[in-house]
Amino acid sequence: MRFNYIEKIKANISIAASKKTTHLLEGLYCSVFKGQSLDFDDLRDYVVGDNYKDIDWKSSIRHGSLLVRRFVTFKKHNILFLIDNGEKMSGETPSGEAKATVALYTVGTLGYLVNKNGDEIGAIYTKNNQVTIRNFKPNLAYLELILNDLENCLEQPNTQDINVLLEYVMEKQKKKMIIVIISDLGGLDKIDENTLKKIAFNHDLLFIGIEDANIADQATEKTRKRHKYDLDAKATIPKFITKNKEFAVQEAQLKTKIVNEKTLLFKKYRMSIGLIESKSKIPSRLIDLLERHNHAIRH
Repeated sequence: MRFNYIEKIKANISIAASKKTTHLLEGLYCSVFKGQSLDFDDLRDYVVGDNYKDIDWKSSIRHGSLLVRRFVTFKKHNILFLIDNGEKMSGETPSGEAKATVALYTVGTLGYLVNKNGDEIGAIYTKNNQVTIRNFKPNLAYLELILNDLENCLEQPNTQDINVLLEYVMEKQKKKMIIVIISDLGGLDKIDENTLKKIAFNHDLLFIGIEDANIADQATEKTRKRHKYDLDAKATIPKFITKNKEFAVQEAQLKTKIVNEKTLLFKKYRMSIGLIESKSKIPSRLIDLLERHNHAIRH
C-alpha cells in the first residue's frame, strides 16, 4: 500500500485556491446545515459570492473595507463521497489522462480541503462487485486509506446502478450529509428525479463528472496518434468514425443536451453539477462548482 497521494495533492493546490475553497465550504455549510446552532467565530475580508447579510457594517466602516461575520457550527460536518466506479474509469479524458487518475485526485483534493476544516469524510463504492462503505472519520490517514483502496478497484467491472447506490446510502446513513458523487456523463444521465427528490429531503448533493475523451475529437497531438477503443463493445473504433466531422458535431450536441437537461433537474432540488477534464484543472473546477452551488442554495 502506497501512502503518497496526499503529498502529491497538496503540491497541486495553490495557497490562494486553498483559502478560496475554505471560504466557499464555510458558506456551503452555513446554508446546508441551517437550523443547527451557529456560534460567531471572527471577522474576515469580504469575498465575492459571500452573503450580504453576513457583512458587519459597523466593523467594515471602522476597518475601511468590507468585513464578513464568520460563524461555526457546534458539530462536525459529514461529507460522503459516492464513487461510481467500474470499467468506464479505464477510459481517457479529453486531455489524454486516465479517467481513474483524475477521479482519484478529485476525491483526494476535495477530501483534503474538507479535512482542513476538521470535517468527517466517508465513502461508498463497489469492490469485487460488492458495496463497500467507509464510515465517517476526520483524519488524512483515513483519506489515504480510501484513495489506496480505490486505486485497486476503480476500474473493476461493476454492475451496481448509481441510483441503487444512492438508495443504499439513504437507507444505511441516517446522518445529515453532503453527498459528492464522482462519476461521468453516463452516470449523470442515469440519475433519476425520484432519487434526487428523496436525497433533497434531508441531504445536499454535488455531482462531479470526469469527462470522457470525444470519439471524433482530434484536438491534441497525443490523442491524434492513438487508436480509440470502445469499452462497451471491446473493440477499436474505426477511423472513418473518429475522423467524421458530422459525427463529432452530433456527439458534442448529445453531450451538451445531457448536461443541460440534468443541470435544470438538479437546480430544481438546489443541487449542482461540475465537470473536470484534467488533473491540472481540479482545483479551479472545484472552486467554480462550489461558487455556483453556494449561489444556487442561497437564491
